[in-house]
Amino acid sequence: MNLQTIFLYLLLFGFASCQQTTQSNPQTIPTKDSVVNNQSQQATESPQVVKPLLDTSTYTNPRFNKMANQQREQLVKLADEGLFEKLHLKLQADLAEEQKNYFESHANLNILAHTKGDIFENKGNDLAYIVYDKEKHQIEILLFDQKNKRFKTLYRDVQVSNLLHQSDCYYANGTVDYSIGAELIYQEDYIRSSQSNYLIDENAFSINNISTNHIFDLKRGCLSRDFPTNAMANTLCIPTSSVYANYQCLKYNKTKAVFEIYFSQEFAD
Repeated sequence: MNLQTIFLYLLLFGFASCQQTTQSNPQTIPTKDSVVNNQSQQATESPQVVKPLLDTSTYTNPRFNKMANQQREQLVKLADEGLFEKLHLKLQADLAEEQKNYFESHANLNILAHTKGDIFENKGNDLAYIVYDKEKHQIEILLFDQKNKRFKTLYRDVQVSNLLHQSDCYYANGTVDYSIGAELIYQEDYIRSSQSNYLIDENAFSINNISTNHIFDLKRGCLSRDFPTNAMANTLCIPTSSVYANYQCLKYNKTKAVFEIYFSQEFAD
C-alpha cells in the first residue's frame, strides 16, 4: 500500500467519524416562532392575576384621622339634638318585620335613608341603608344580601374598588360614606326644619340603570373606560350633594366580589 492510498484511507475514515458524531448530537437552533410559542405556553401555564386596588374608608384611613375626627364631632352634635333619631323612627316604621328586628337589636344604628333592588345580582330584592353609627360617630352604608340573609357594611365587610382613581375627571373629597356625612352636616338647618334630608327627597338614593336614566349624564360625568353600557343595570347610586346632581355610582362585581365605583357625576345640573 503506497502513501497516497494510506492518506486517502485516513481521510475517508475521518469524514465518516465526523458524520456519525453530527448525527448522534444534533443541535436545535430555536426559530422566532418557536420562541414566541414557548413564551405563550409559559404565560398560559402561569397566568398573572391582577388584584383590584381597594379603597379604605376615610374614617379608618390613618392619613385622614384629623379630618375624620372633625366630621365626627359635627355628626355627634346633630345626633345629640335628636335629628337622626327622628329620621330613624320615621323610616323604620315602613320596614318589613325582619328588618325592624335587626335595627331594634342594633340600637346604635340610626337609619337616614334606604332603598331596594337587585344589588348583588342574585335576582333578589336586596336592601341598602345609609345609617349613622352612634358608637363610632360616623356614617355607614349598610347592605342586606337577600339571598344569603346577611347584612354587610361597605368598606368593611364588602370591599370597594374605585375604577376612577386613574381618571383625570374624578375629584371626590373622601370616600362615599364620608362624603355623605359632609353633606348632611351642610344640610343641618334643612334637616332640623323639615325632618327629612336630601337622601330621602325625590328618592335620590336609589338602584338604577344609569344608561337609561336621564338624571345621569354619561358624557359630562366621569365614566370608567371600557365599562360596558349593557352592564349598568342594578347600579347603586348615592347622591353626594343636596344642591347639584352629584352622584357616586357603584356596581357589584360578582367575579371579584367587590363593589366598583365606575361613574361619578360632579357639579352637573
